[in-house]
Amino acid sequence: MGDQIDDTDRTSAGQPEHVGPIGEPPMAQPQLTPQPQQTSQQGYAADQPADQSSSHTAGQPVDPPARPPQPQQSYSQYQPYQPYQPYQQVPQTQANAQFPQQAPTTAAYQNPVYPVYPAQLQGTPYPYQPYPSGQYPYSPQPVPPYQQVPPYQQVPPYQPAPPYQPYPPQPFAQTQQPAWIPQRVLTYAQQVRRAVDREARLVLFYCVVMTAIALVASMTIIAILTLKGMPTTEIYSDALQNRMSGVVSLVALVGCAVYLGFRRPHDPLWKGLPHELRLEITGHGQRAHRTMTPVVFLVAIMLILGASSVYTFILEPALDWVSGLFGAKPDTAMDSIDASMGTLAMVLYAGFFGPIMEELLFRGLVMPALAKYGKVFSIVTSAVMFGFFHTDLLQGAYAILVGLVLGYIATEYGLVWSIVLHITNNFVFSDLLSRLLAVMPQDAQNIVGYGFTIAVGVGSLLYLILRFNRIREYMKAHRSPQGTVAACWSSPWFLVFLVLSFLVACATGFTSA
Repeated sequence: MGDQIDDTDRTSAGQPEHVGPIGEPPMAQPQLTPQPQQTSQQGYAADQPADQSSSHTAGQPVDPPARPPQPQQSYSQYQPYQPYQPYQQVPQTQANAQFPQQAPTTAAYQNPVYPVYPAQLQGTPYPYQPYPSGQYPYSPQPVPPYQQVPPYQQVPPYQPAPPYQPYPPQPFAQTQQPAWIPQRVLTYAQQVRRAVDREARLVLFYCVVMTAIALVASMTIIAILTLKGMPTTEIYSDALQNRMSGVVSLVALVGCAVYLGFRRPHDPLWKGLPHELRLEITGHGQRAHRTMTPVVFLVAIMLILGASSVYTFILEPALDWVSGLFGAKPDTAMDSIDASMGTLAMVLYAGFFGPIMEELLFRGLVMPALAKYGKVFSIVTSAVMFGFFHTDLLQGAYAILVGLVLGYIATEYGLVWSIVLHITNNFVFSDLLSRLLAVMPQDAQNIVGYGFTIAVGVGSLLYLILRFNRIREYMKAHRSPQGTVAACWSSPWFLVFLVLSFLVACATGFTSA
């Protein structure tokens, strides 16, 4: 047996022979010479005990155990070769997917003193920040230039103080305390009388100023015409008087405006009236609570013209009958106004400036001053003063009815709309309508004039009947406390104003038949 292994044994054991190239005989298997195995001093058998079941004898090397059979894998089981993707640079304007913050710009690294790094690169701030170059917390202050010390000044010699002299006692002035005067507490009736008297004095002085200025202006014009050599009969003729009345009325109106201007600092209502008018024109007035509509405006015009129907068919015949009992003939101011409406001065006075001043006085000053005692009370009282202000029986009664409508419009819709209604009534229906009727024949004038007056009067009467319940509810909602009317009609200045106006109307409203 020996150390060599016989090849025939391996061949017989089932090992394949070495096969040569195709068409050549098989090659002989080369002889393998096993390397001797290092053993210990006792030999291989001494290190490892012999296995009783092994067929090898003791002292012979043991072959390593055979490897378990490995499963054969085909090339199709491996993943196919994937080529490596080339590197693609991410643009700077696009945010990196791994970092949600936006890439820092180059502007963050431009400050050499305090560099600013992006949020990913900033760590814990250093506790001590370096100061900028050339700036330190304790920089030395510049030394001021040398200033020469002033020369030595000798101190004046010591002078002892004068001896103490006590101040002689002075008797205290005995001031006598004034006696306590209790404040007078006005009752409600006294407050109403005081308010009504104040407004009545205002209207009375307005009438006095207007009458005085009108007399002075008339006398001045007559004196000028007399100095020019105009005959007296021509000076006092009706034609010249009608021409003078418009100019005199405008001059008197200017004087009344000056009078109200002087009273403005003493009257808070008159002081704030221009501002209130400006607010009402812009639609932000505090007095008005409703918005004017075309229907309301036409209804107000119809009611004012309905008052003229009362004047034409009721008041004028009644006054003619009463004056006929005493053998007199009524001479109203409406006749003189109609006769002088041909002049421009009278048109301006009666159609524009007169209504404006009257509304400012009665609906702008008198009525708001009495409004705290009730809306209905202020409307009626201002309308009564407005009627007696005209110092004419027929025109005064007509003015009271018109004043009720204008007072309601000024209270609910604003002072501006009452001025517009007053101008519309005086200029459109009193001047323009009269001029249109004057072109027609006399019979046509009577038919158109009386027909229009009757239609307007009937329409106003039907409207008042249909709205009677609403008018009564309005009067109940805005009625005055008990005793207000009695206090008003017992006010001294109010009664003086009414009596004087009535006497002037009676003295100038009738002529001999």
